[in-house]
Amino acid sequence: MITNPAQPNWSEIYKQRRNRIRGETGDGVILWMGAGLQARNYTDNTYPFRQNSHFLYYTGLAEPDLAMLSFPEPDHDILFCKPISMDDIVWSGPRPTRVELAGRAGIGTVEDLDRLDETIAKVRAQGAKIHYLPPYSYSALFKAARLLNTDPNEVVVHSSQLLMERVAIQRSVKSDFEIAEIEDALVISDRMHRACMAATRPGAREAEIAGMIQGIALSSNRQQAYNPIVTVRGEVLHNNSYDGILAEGQLLLNDSGAESPMCYASDITRVCPVSGRFTAVQAEIYQLVLSMQLGGIGMIKPGLSYRDVHLGACRILADGMRALGLMKGNPSDAVEAGAHALFFPHGIGHMLGLDVHDMEDLGDVVGYHKREKRSGQFGLNALRLSRPIEPGFVLTVEPGIYFIPALIDRWRNERLHADFIDYDKVDSFRSFGGIRIEDDVLVTATGARVLGPGIPKTIPEVEEACSKH
Repeated sequence: MITNPAQPNWSEIYKQRRNRIRGETGDGVILWMGAGLQARNYTDNTYPFRQNSHFLYYTGLAEPDLAMLSFPEPDHDILFCKPISMDDIVWSGPRPTRVELAGRAGIGTVEDLDRLDETIAKVRAQGAKIHYLPPYSYSALFKAARLLNTDPNEVVVHSSQLLMERVAIQRSVKSDFEIAEIEDALVISDRMHRACMAATRPGAREAEIAGMIQGIALSSNRQQAYNPIVTVRGEVLHNNSYDGILAEGQLLLNDSGAESPMCYASDITRVCPVSGRFTAVQAEIYQLVLSMQLGGIGMIKPGLSYRDVHLGACRILADGMRALGLMKGNPSDAVEAGAHALFFPHGIGHMLGLDVHDMEDLGDVVGYHKREKRSGQFGLNALRLSRPIEPGFVLTVEPGIYFIPALIDRWRNERLHADFIDYDKVDSFRSFGGIRIEDDVLVTATGARVLGPGIPKTIPEVEEACSKH
């Protein structure tokens, strides 16, 4: 079900967000750095621009070359912009004025971007602390080093831990308006995935299908939330190649999602049989992954650690793989030892919002409590979200089963977890590939709600969607 809240007053929302964060960071001044255009191979040929998500969250401004200072007093913000030149207009057309940009963000004061260095120098001379988030690109890193008059190697070290923590808390809980944006994106993603299933057939090219689904988003004036993964080599977790040709008996994995008009992400994975129908073996593995996913969604409730949801899905995997003869021994013991990670070497999900992996530029501040450290165990060390979940969190639930020949060979040669894995049986699955099923899920006061219009997921639904050539 797609929610349709009344159109919000976004400039007031941005102002409220900034007032909340300034109230939680004490007497310091907050430096918010917007992103700039990035050259692809020379200055005037740039990559498609995407604004820094933190800057988007607190201003809503998607234009490049912006910055903002937030002072301790309520509503005291300064937006810094470049002046518009005639060359800008000739090459790129009319643009909003600086005053118009500031008005959209609910900011009352605007200055030339060239005055940012001077303003920061005055703030520092007055002894005020400057809070800023760690840059995630080298261009932003060197820009921050210049503004703060510090060594580039010291920029990340001296970023504000307090600001990181408070931003993570604030952005983690999604408002009704944000959830509506995510569901808006999922409407487009639904069309993308249904079209992929309908186009999947022997002889089709991965590139053809990848281009088609991206075209669906572009025709709705939407961007991809990330580079789509469209591959018959589903065992390669982040396979960005589209050079394969689909063949009878293979499985096609499609991990893709569109952005909403306000840049909120969707993130969906589906797998469909190239022949239109799952073989008996494919259906067994697919149904086990679906059981892991539905079991994980069913576990979700406020206060439960997402690590426990992950481990619950892992136990479903181990129990199912034992029934199929691929694993042996006690499933709980196998999971505790980490034997299941041969087939499931990643975490069950991550936060979702303005970023597809929401706020992961801040590191484990988002996914882990301050005193909690990542596990060193293979597979569990890739869990991006471990902390207790809260109402308003939007997260992905995306378990998978993969048969990775190189990993199978290494573990077998090392006799790793031989008490839990039947390597002879596993070896017969070397060419199977991989299956992942992923949905975007809202944590509610009592449990969870899968967002979006309902993209085909059960075996009968997927096979029906594949039949609509």
